Parts: sequence; C-alpha cells; structure tokens
Amino acid sequence: MLPKVLDMLSKVKLTDVVVSRAELPAGKAEHMIWDTDVSGFGLRLRGETKSYIIAYRPAGQGRAANMKRVKIGSPETIKTAADARKIAFSMLGKVAAGGDPAKDRAEEKRRAKSRVADLLDRYEEDLTRRNYVAKDMVMSLLRRRLKKHAERDIKELKGADYAAVIEGLERKGLPGAAEEFRSRCRAFLAFCMTKAKVIDANPLYGFRRQRATRADRLAKQEHGRALSDVELASVWLAASPATVFGRFVRFLILTGCRRGEGAGVTRKMVDRSDRARPVIDFPAAFVKQGRGHKVTITEELDDLLALCPVQGTLDLFFPSNRTGGPMSGWNKMTAALVKESGVQFTFHDLRRTFRTGLSRLGVDTETAELALGHAREHLIEIYDRREGSEKVHEAFRLWSAHVTTTVHDEQAKRAEKVGIFG
Repeated sequence: MLPKVLDMLSKVKLTDVVVSRAELPAGKAEHMIWDTDVSGFGLRLRGETKSYIIAYRPAGQGRAANMKRVKIGSPETIKTAADARKIAFSMLGKVAAGGDPAKDRAEEKRRAKSRVADLLDRYEEDLTRRNYVAKDMVMSLLRRRLKKHAERDIKELKGADYAAVIEGLERKGLPGAAEEFRSRCRAFLAFCMTKAKVIDANPLYGFRRQRATRADRLAKQEHGRALSDVELASVWLAASPATVFGRFVRFLILTGCRRGEGAGVTRKMVDRSDRARPVIDFPAAFVKQGRGHKVTITEELDDLLALCPVQGTLDLFFPSNRTGGPMSGWNKMTAALVKESGVQFTFHDLRRTFRTGLSRLGVDTETAELALGHAREHLIEIYDRREGSEKVHEAFRLWSAHVTTTVHDEQAKRAEKVGIFG
C-alpha cells in the first residue's frame, strides 16, 4: 500500500496507481506531482480535477526565461500514465529542438476561431446585439464578396486580396459597389482586430479611394439629378402597386426616404396616436444620422400602405418575395423598372426629386431638410416646436398632392394621345 503521505510528495514516478490516489493537500488550491523519469512531466491537482502537463523553458533562452506549462491531457483522455509520459517525452524533445508547444497551442486556438466564414457569423451576432438595422444587407454583401476566401484563415489574407475584390468591381464598371465593399469590409476587419482579436492590423486602413479626376467629378455631377414631373409620373405609373417592388418605389417617391430605410420599415413604426397627424416613426438606430425621423402618413401614403399585405414574421411593409426578410437584388429590379418607364434614374435620384420638389413648392430650406431626415441640432430644436412640426407635416402633404396631380395629368395626356391615335 502507498503511504498516506503520497499527496505531499513533490516528485515520484507517475503510475496509474499514483495518479488515481493522488489528492490535493488540505488548504491548497493547486499542487504539482513531478515525474522522476521524465524531467518536466507532471500531474497537476486543481480542485477536483487532475491533468498531465509539461513544464519547460524555450530552448536557447536560459534559466532567466519564464517557465511555461502546457496541458497535454487528463487521466480521462489519456489511457495510462505511461502513455502520458510518452507524449510528454515527445513534446519535450521538440522543445529541445527549438519548438514551443505553448506558442503552437495558442496558434491552434487562434486558427480555430479565425476562419473567415466563422468570423462573419460572429460579426453578424455583434451587429444583431447592436441592433444594426442594415445588418442583413451588410452580411449578404460581405459573404458574397468574400465567398472564395470563406474557408481561409483571415490572418493569411493580405491587403492585395481585398484590393483584388475592389478593383474587380471597378473593372466591371461598378464603382459604387466597389466603394461599398471597401467601407463594409473595413468595418468588418476592424471588428476582427479590436473585438475578435484575430488580426493585428486592419489591411484596409491604408487603402484609400483614388483622388477623383476632373472627369470623375463632372460625371458624378451629371449622375445625380432630380427627375422632371413627366419623368416622375412615368416612374410612378411603371411601378405597379400589384408588386412589392412597385409599392416600394412609390413609397420612396412619396417620402424621400433612403433605400435602406424604406426596405426596413415595419408596421410597429406606424404611430397613429395623433389621428390628425399619423406618422412613421423611424427609431434613431434606423436612420443614417443616428437620430429619429418622422414621416407624415398622408392620405396618398396611407392608401399605399393599405395595399401591403402582412407577409413573413418581420412585419415589413416591403419584404423580399423570396425570403420574407429585407428586400435585396436592387440592380436587377431597378433595371427592369428603368426599361419599363423609359426613365434612367437611381433610388437617390428619387430622394433628390423629393427635396427639389419641396423647394419648388415653396417649402423653406429648414423644413425641407427636416422632411428629408437631415438631423442637425438646430433643426431638431425647430421640429420640437409645434409650429415647426406642423410645417413638416404640411410639406409632406404638399408633396403628396403634387405627385398625385402630376400623375393624373400624365395619365390624362396618355389617354388623350390614345384617343387621338386610337
């Protein structure tokens, strides 16, 4: 029989019997029993647990170096103490040859949580916790653009890999998509560096957009525009109220909202507490400026919203037909509407048309900016006053009435033309 003082021994040949009978000395949180046959191999007692470890100093660093300890297993995972001794002997041999098991183990752990696909999942969870409204759109974009790298260790990806994606989009004539990927991916990599802590630096921090040439600036000026009344009516009539996308486009025309705001609007945002002035109340986290924004529900907008059936579980007014979630696939649907209407436009052109239209209708600049959702401190103060709030509501009513009149006039012209040539 082994002596009862076994638990007090600091060095003994580790056998299965020794391991099974080893006990943590009273009053101690941890105790080591070192093996006499292999220096640096031992059994660690901590609480109710037992584990085999090796202790070593990295080769070439001398006795001044701190001792490192690495767990190699436990009596539950390694069949016998003899097997544990063999593993320890092998690992310590690698140390003598210049290896560092602790460093290797840390790298294994890092690699285990550094796969691009897994990090994208973690990033999505982070955006969800932060109630990031455009989460679905951002994650769809990142997963699509980084698909070929999904199984790679993110630390292996260099700035050139991300630049290749950006430059590929630019070569296809999609500078907007290239810039959006750069912006979204840069934020994702910042998460990988600061929260996930799997990379030491953000490869896109030094990647800047090229300075715009004179031709670029002129093209940008020409690209953005406000639609004429005839063009606006053509887009409205081509946007069929029988389709989700058609209703969505009409919503943007009436409200001047951004594409992402319109795609995410839910029934919970509708506030009818003031019957005379019902609104869609966008929460602060939903709006680009990080402040709340109220859109007046005019008669025309109310009629449009009434055409939207309840679909899916997210309670969206304009859900994707395919997923029931936020709408996507903008380019394809917009291209079809451009062809149908005969008007070349972008979603932001509808927003510009709304803003320009308010000025044409005599709405003052501050009220028009508030209606557009441009949140500035002095404007918010104006809106909070009853008079300012009423002026914003009136601006929406004026614009809705103008859209209705414009569309009716265009319909009448088309009917007259059909009558003449029919």
